[in-house]
Amino acid sequence: MELGRHLNYIRSLSPGKAVFFYQTQDSDFVPLPVEVNKINGQKGNFSAGYDARFRAKSTETKDLAYGNPQTIEACYVPPLVEELLCRFSLRVEANSLAPTGSDNPKANRWLRKLAAGYKQAGGYQELARRYARNILMGTWLWRNKQTMGTEIEVITSNGELYLIGDARRLDWQSQWSEMDNATLEALTCELSQALSDPKQYWFATITAKMTVAFCQEIHPSQEFTENVEQGLPSRELAKVQCIDGRKAASFHAEKVGAALQTIDDWWDEEADMPLRVHEYGANKHSLVALRHPTTGQDFYQHLRRTAYYARQLRHCKKTDGSDIPSEIHYLMSVLLKGGLFQQGRN
Repeated sequence: MELGRHLNYIRSLSPGKAVFFYQTQDSDFVPLPVEVNKINGQKGNFSAGYDARFRAKSTETKDLAYGNPQTIEACYVPPLVEELLCRFSLRVEANSLAPTGSDNPKANRWLRKLAAGYKQAGGYQELARRYARNILMGTWLWRNKQTMGTEIEVITSNGELYLIGDARRLDWQSQWSEMDNATLEALTCELSQALSDPKQYWFATITAKMTVAFCQEIHPSQEFTENVEQGLPSRELAKVQCIDGRKAASFHAEKVGAALQTIDDWWDEEADMPLRVHEYGANKHSLVALRHPTTGQDFYQHLRRTAYYARQLRHCKKTDGSDIPSEIHYLMSVLLKGGLFQQGRN
């Protein structure tokens, strides 16, 4: 199947910013502040002592002992606060049923057939279960998962409430308890319907209640800074401004979305971890593309096989997605992520 000059999908999962706050006897929402610190750091980087050829620089011994003054932003739980909350909202839409824009009628037709067959075979249940797993595990908390207890609460626009007593006990690959698994399946059902039914207008509010240590450090998103002016912080943390003018530490919506999209363990039969859904299977930790074009397993090569996959779905007998080939799950997960997928002019 030729991709055409124009092909794009709108993302199906749209999280908002995740905001950190705590509660007191007088207020249910006190924004977690970010402070500016001036520190006298140390010079310990490679280039301070060596050149690119690993030759020692001709510096005096005292040069490497001097301090390195910096201005940075940091975030800590205020004294006597024992419970910290982090909350975000999630909107889910059925945007993968058809391209948002396509100049190739044949490609458009086959992509619609693919989504229809995927829905009939229960594929959206499998994707929904993976998204729900990341929500309930608190994957979106990133480094802040390290707590003395993390409760996850999900309230949906259908009026349902789902609760995980301690997300620290949950793992991507391990078996969940009967109670937690029932919560997972119920949330999966709602998510699956929202992903596959354009008449569903589905929202959820997700809150993590974290039992924290005294003045524990918190890790919000970090802003990208370039050409920092003298006196301004070289490390800035993400903040959202409240209606009263105060600012609360936060995660960017993109960082929350990246956590929810960390579901690709189809990249290898013996995959030991899920990757964030990406066209080339990018693993940022090891700086390698696990779906490099030379593997034949990248998104664009799968996309060109859309007609074949649409026909293959006709032979799926089950309705829970369990007999759908992993290549199709991966292909649909990228379409749900959304993006511009045209072939271009080169």
